[in-house]
Amino acid sequence: MGRNAIDAIIAAREQNQGFTSFWEFCEKVDTRLMNKRVLESLIKAGALDSLGRRAQLMAVADRAMERAAQAQRDLQAGQHGLFAGLAALFESGSNGHKSNDDLPNTPDWDENERLQSEKEVLGFFVSGHPLDKYAEKLRNLNVVDTATASEMKPPPQQPRRRGEAPDPQSMIAIAGVIVGLKVGKSKRSGEMYAQAALEDTVGKIDIICFPKDYGRLCESLKIEVPVLIKGVLRADDDESAPKLSVQSIQPLEDIKIKLPQNVRIKVKLETASEAMLGSLKTMITAAPGPGRLMINLESRGEYCVMLEPEGLSVAADRGFIERAEQLLGQGAVQAFE
Repeated sequence: MGRNAIDAIIAAREQNQGFTSFWEFCEKVDTRLMNKRVLESLIKAGALDSLGRRAQLMAVADRAMERAAQAQRDLQAGQHGLFAGLAALFESGSNGHKSNDDLPNTPDWDENERLQSEKEVLGFFVSGHPLDKYAEKLRNLNVVDTATASEMKPPPQQPRRRGEAPDPQSMIAIAGVIVGLKVGKSKRSGEMYAQAALEDTVGKIDIICFPKDYGRLCESLKIEVPVLIKGVLRADDDESAPKLSVQSIQPLEDIKIKLPQNVRIKVKLETASEAMLGSLKTMITAAPGPGRLMINLESRGEYCVMLEPEGLSVAADRGFIERAEQLLGQGAVQAFE
């Protein structure tokens, strides 16, 4: 967006003390300086969210610009005053509002489309991040963020044959969105390879897919939704920032968290209260899952009563364990197969 368009919007806002509708915004801003492309960029960036949903605004952008341009031409030609007032009166419904000012009842963009539109026009996300919806799932995966990975020292490089997997101990997993994909051809072998960046909520890290892996991963590299990438860090020298050599790519949506099949919860009777036990029951019933539930009621140095509540099972993911231990104390939950 150019400076002239920005100045025109600011001037119209100050002159009109804001805008009451999308139509008024378009009619009051000089359309010689704010064209349709600028208007669509404002919608995608969320700058006009106070005037309607983005899908609604985009659906009427053409008509709004045409109407605004005509209104501004009429104003310049002097076709306003009494006749313009009469025209506005006949255009109005019984409540005094223009019937064609209503925005269409268009379903709003989904989260992915909204965020991708922001990234398209601004270069970054504004109203959230594609990873936000997977925050709970990521807590249960052994992942590192891009900032942490960028500070890690790559392991010594070990030669491996085509199709041979790297040492699992050297692998790390990072979740994010693949951006800036570039495909090239190796000058040495003539085979295809790819470079890109993996972006998460704290930054980004360069990734590379070497020819020996490109054939099986080339389609996965085009995925636009959040993914989990496993690979090995490598650097050209000690001064270079590490890159992630890609070994596998999986959409986060497709990843299923493996939950423990058995969960033992220890309750110390000397510190237990009715309120605590009520909170524990609420927590358990709110997280049904595959884990067979066992509750140990312990009196230190005296006895332990072991219960297996009938009909109760639990999804003991990391979030559940943290909440339960916050209530009962560190080490109160044991999860096992």
